[in-house]
Amino acid sequence: MNIKNDELVLEIGPGAYPFWRSDCLVDIYDENSQVDLTQFGGAELRTKGKPLFLIENNTLPFKDNSFDYIICSHVFEHVPINDLKFLASEIMRVGKKAYIEFPKPLYDYLYNFKVHLNLMDIVNGEILCLDKSQTDLSAVKRFQELSYGLRKKNLFSIDEHFAPVVAIGKEFVGDIPLKILESEDEFFELVINNKYYVSEPSFTWKVFNKMRPARIVKNLIGEIKRDRLYSCLTKNNEN
Repeated sequence: MNIKNDELVLEIGPGAYPFWRSDCLVDIYDENSQVDLTQFGGAELRTKGKPLFLIENNTLPFKDNSFDYIICSHVFEHVPINDLKFLASEIMRVGKKAYIEFPKPLYDYLYNFKVHLNLMDIVNGEILCLDKSQTDLSAVKRFQELSYGLRKKNLFSIDEHFAPVVAIGKEFVGDIPLKILESEDEFFELVINNKYYVSEPSFTWKVFNKMRPARIVKNLIGEIKRDRLYSCLTKNNEN
């Protein structure tokens, strides 16, 4: 996200984890709403002292061009597919730039959270969306239950170690290209043929995302061991 120090930032659907740079928040829920906590990322809604506004009739309660930057992270997959294009237009109505992020299809094939209504990805700068009701996700229900059970016990969590593979985000200016597909085959043909440029998350990213020091040390030790092993193998090959 390219946010300047003097820019006014709105975050849509912050859930339990509002971004530190957000100046104010907007959601369809507030602290008094009775809602599945999965909508908030598994914890109660938090504002961290930032003002919270309510969305009414799917409309953002702000004047045109009220904000310099809008953050909408892990929201699009929760929105009914017929409302997505209106949400995208509302975002660009009240803001000049927007960062949109959501899970890749792999995430829902692993866990299939019921509050996620859509499979999504970004291909050639365009957001692709498929209603989950048009998929065969239920065919791997037992695998999803196993994956989620391991996740709850902190035994397996692919998103914690391979975030770029299971989530994607992009900054948009002026327009948010959105393509709604009705065919599972068409959706996955576009996704599979897409070129992914996945890189290792930076050290700063790991720190900001609360990566435990013990895990960092463990990873560093692993890297040292791999370097030593590679060095040994190289020497053996030279001999």
